[in-house]
Amino acid sequence: MKRSSLIITVFTVLLVAIACGAAWYLVDSSKRLADATATDTNIPMTPGDAIYVSGDYGFVLQYPESATVSETFEAGYHLPAVWRAAADANTVGTPIVSFTTYTTKSENSYPRYFDALIRIGASKDAREVVQCLTATADRAEVELTDVVIGGTTWTAFSFENAAMQQYVQGISYRTVHEGTCFAMEKLAVGSRYHEEVSERDIPQVVLDQEYAALDRIVKTFTFVPQ
Repeated sequence: MKRSSLIITVFTVLLVAIACGAAWYLVDSSKRLADATATDTNIPMTPGDAIYVSGDYGFVLQYPESATVSETFEAGYHLPAVWRAAADANTVGTPIVSFTTYTTKSENSYPRYFDALIRIGASKDAREVVQCLTATADRAEVELTDVVIGGTTWTAFSFENAAMQQYVQGISYRTVHEGTCFAMEKLAVGSRYHEEVSERDIPQVVLDQEYAALDRIVKTFTFVPQ
């Protein structure tokens, strides 16, 4: 075999080996993260559930398959498209994923619109990390009792902003993990505008139940080794 042909053959084999190794790593990493969910959480998979895996940020969670999943955040009347709802305009962070489990819109019944969703964001910015576990007072955050989720302690903050009969309310769960501030936020966004009663109105108790049901996602969040 000519020397040039040998070099080409060796180079080709190396490329194939590297490609196979990279593919194996990605598959194995995803499998380890998914397996960790099954072993590290006490909440069993139920019919209709799916697993979300973030290899970049090292966490897994379960969510209803019927939810709308997006890796970008949409802005609302009182909800900016930043990595956490109460962050200021100069914040530095990354929106990771959102899960909208319930949404409704109407032109002539109550509510005019309503969304129940979970948003998860993160920031490695030094200022954001320092402020991570402190209430953003000028954004009406109120500190609640700490909660343990997936073996990690999270500081919880409630908040609400309303005007022009539109509102956003929620709970921001925040923790610092491996030098990164994570914000997992349970949100209800909607309109309180109400004219006369209609048979098409959705009872407020139904909207409240959809918001409360977001806890099902929150409770499955788990950090896993990367």
